[in-house]
Amino acid sequence: MRSRNSLGFFFLVGVVGLLILGALQQLVGSICFQKAAGTGEGGRIALEAMQSTLNVQPSHSFSWFVIGRRLQDLSTGAGVTLITRRYLLEEAKKYLEEAAFLRPTASLYHYHLGRVYAALSPYHPLLKPRVHMAFCRTVSLNPTNIQFRRAVASYYLNQYGLLSKRVGGSESDIEMTRENFQRNFRALLEMQPPHEVNRILDHCFAVTQRYEDLREIIPDRPEYRFHLAQFLMEKGLWTSARKEFEIAIAQDPTNPETYHAYGSALFAHNQYQEALAVWKKAQATSPQDPRSYLSVSNAFWTLKRKDEAIAELEQLVSIHPDQTSYRLLLARRLEGAGNPREALRVYREALEKHPNKARIYAQMADYWVRQGNFSEAEASFQQAISLSTSTLGYRNQLARIYFRQKRYARAIDEWQNVLKQNPKDISALMGIARSYEELEAWSGALRYYKQVLAIRPDDRSLLQRIERIERKTAQ
Repeated sequence: MRSRNSLGFFFLVGVVGLLILGALQQLVGSICFQKAAGTGEGGRIALEAMQSTLNVQPSHSFSWFVIGRRLQDLSTGAGVTLITRRYLLEEAKKYLEEAAFLRPTASLYHYHLGRVYAALSPYHPLLKPRVHMAFCRTVSLNPTNIQFRRAVASYYLNQYGLLSKRVGGSESDIEMTRENFQRNFRALLEMQPPHEVNRILDHCFAVTQRYEDLREIIPDRPEYRFHLAQFLMEKGLWTSARKEFEIAIAQDPTNPETYHAYGSALFAHNQYQEALAVWKKAQATSPQDPRSYLSVSNAFWTLKRKDEAIAELEQLVSIHPDQTSYRLLLARRLEGAGNPREALRVYREALEKHPNKARIYAQMADYWVRQGNFSEAEASFQQAISLSTSTLGYRNQLARIYFRQKRYARAIDEWQNVLKQNPKDISALMGIARSYEELEAWSGALRYYKQVLAIRPDDRSLLQRIERIERKTAQ
């Protein structure tokens, strides 16, 4: 009898305890809920109003969804504790599950349900399969939604990063998450232009740090392979980048952009003959494109094969006879190869085609300076100044010619013309100061050096110049 009474007593205590525990849970939940809801009366009343609609329309999926989303948003609010957050997510899960049950074809419902499952999975590891199911359902129902695809891909990428770092992680789980993030990012790129590749690759590479994990993200098309190759170059993964360049060229052998970039990359890695071969293919593919001729010429020039460098430029000039910059570069190369007469001939041909281009006269003036013919240089700069609307650079150069000839007064006049357009031109102020110093006009030199010092107060060399002149004038 006593044992029966004891059992009855303990049973009663147990029941009461469970009731008390349930009441406490409800109380804590209610407190958490109202606290997170912004517990002004407005927040609580709004939620109650939303919940009351379910009494009127219990099968209205959108009402369940709206409440679930509201709870989901509240869980991410500032100042929400971990306990409150978990409670709100649990509540959001119930409402979103009901919404998805009532309307199973709504991708938005499955998307947010997947996000809630993902947020709860650290507390309930068994929810991870449900995350996968919800996200798969989302993208199968709405495969072209960029927001959904990006979020799903990022989830799997982050999971892959976590699993890869975990000691003793399941190989099958790692492989599954890898395939999922690769497949979803690839689908995302299919919906976006190739220039989006770098942003997505940056996001993935920050987690994976491996080429092998990136290559399956890229749609198997030449424009995407080209962008992957350039990305790998930026990351210093030259061997992998080279593979991608070659795949891109094999897939589209007519794109000069790929040849040009690949040739530049080869040359930067001291693979000169291969670079030249790639650029030559670019010339054959697109014979009007000037970039390959310029690249080949620059490469030959760097390799001290000057005659071949000049021949490339001559071919380019023959293809684009009206392009002044190519003729001017050819003239500079001829002069650099020790053939100033041919250089002068090319300059004069350029002037015959474009007699009113100041740039040609300015470069000819530089040529005459290097030849030591200052009178011709002065005449060429004067002509450039007369033809140009922006003369500061040319006047500065002309003033420097006067200075080199010790024609200091003329140099000062020319630099004063510069200062009329730009009173803070450092070159002109320094040039005038130095000219006055050469003329031993110390007060003028000091005045202009101090103007420069006001612009560059930390220049110690200026202070030394000023101190030296002040010592001279004090003697």
